[in-house]
Amino acid sequence: MKVAIKRPLFLFIVACFLSNQVIAESITLGGMQLKNITIKKPALYPESLKYDSKRDKFLVGSFRDGGVYEIDQNGNYRRLVDDERLISALGILVDEQRNRLLVVSGDIGSSIRAYPKGIKKLAALGIYNLSTGKALHFVNLGELLPQENHLANGLALDSEGNAYITDSFAPVIYKVNTEGKASVFLKSDRFKGKGINLNGIAFHPEGYLIVAKKSSGRLFKIPLTKPNDFSEIQLEEKLFGSDGVTLLNNNNVLIVANRASGVNNEKAFIINSDDHWQSASRIAEYSLGSVYPTTGVVRQGKIYVLYSSLNILVTAAKEAKNSLRQRAIIQQIGLIE
Repeated sequence: MKVAIKRPLFLFIVACFLSNQVIAESITLGGMQLKNITIKKPALYPESLKYDSKRDKFLVGSFRDGGVYEIDQNGNYRRLVDDERLISALGILVDEQRNRLLVVSGDIGSSIRAYPKGIKKLAALGIYNLSTGKALHFVNLGELLPQENHLANGLALDSEGNAYITDSFAPVIYKVNTEGKASVFLKSDRFKGKGINLNGIAFHPEGYLIVAKKSSGRLFKIPLTKPNDFSEIQLEEKLFGSDGVTLLNNNNVLIVANRASGVNNEKAFIINSDDHWQSASRIAEYSLGSVYPTTGVVRQGKIYVLYSSLNILVTAAKEAKNSLRQRAIIQQIGLIE
C-alpha cells in the first residue's frame, strides 16, 4: 500500500521541552513488513481500540453486541466485559494505574440490544475492573441533559483519573470523577453541526484536551482549569471525518479519519504542533482504502489502526444487520523509535 505524505517519509520529530529535557523521536509511516491482525470473531464491528501493556493484549469494544474483548497477536479473542447495560460500545480506555477499564455506550439502532428509552437517547460510561471485567460504576450521562439526543463517543483520562467523554449529538463534553460522579464539563453551540460532531479526544499532559469535531474537520484545545476559554487549533486544511485522536508525544498526534460532510478521507494523519497546540500542520498521511478506519493505538513502538467497515453495519437495514459477518482488522501502519 502506498503512503502519501507532504514531507519525507522518515520524519525526525523533536518533541517539546518537558521537565527540561528534549525527547527526540522518529516516526515512520508505511514501509515493509507491516503486520495486520484479523480478529477471528466475525460481526464484532469494533469502533474502538486500546492496548493493555501489562497483558500484551489489544482491547476492542463491539458496536454490535456491546461487549469488550481482549485480542492477542494472532487475532484470538476473549470476552472481558459482558454488561447488558452496554448497548453499543464506542470509546474505551485502559487505566493501568488504577486497574480500570472505561467503556462509553450509546444506541443508534445498530446493536443486538436496545436502550428502553429509544434510539439516540443513551449516553453512558461503564467502569470495570481491568483484570476481571467486573462492573465498578455505571454512569448515565444522558440524564444530565435529558431533552437532547445523544451518542456518547470519545473518551480521555487526565492524570488524576477523571474521565472526559464527548457526545456526538449533544454539544457537550462530560466529566466523570474517580468516584463515578458525572457533570457537564463544557457545553457550547460551537460543537453543534450535522451528523457526527464531537468525536475523538485526547488528554495532553500540559493540562488540556485535544478534541476533534468530525463533521467540520476542526480540532479544539480545551484547558482543564478554564474549559470555557477553549480555542480552535488552527490547521492548514480541515481534517474532515476525524474520528480517533491519539497523542504520540507532546508535539505529535495521530488522527484517524473516515467520512464526513461528503469527504471520504479514510486515512491516518500525523499532525505536528510547535506552539503548544495553538496551531498544527499535517506532516504525514497513510491511505487505508475504503475500509472506514476509526481509531489508532501504539503497541511497543508500533502504530496500529482499526477498521471493520463499521459504516456498512450502521447504514444497513434493520433486517439485514444480522447477516453481516465482517471481521475487523488491526493494521500496523508505522513505527515510533
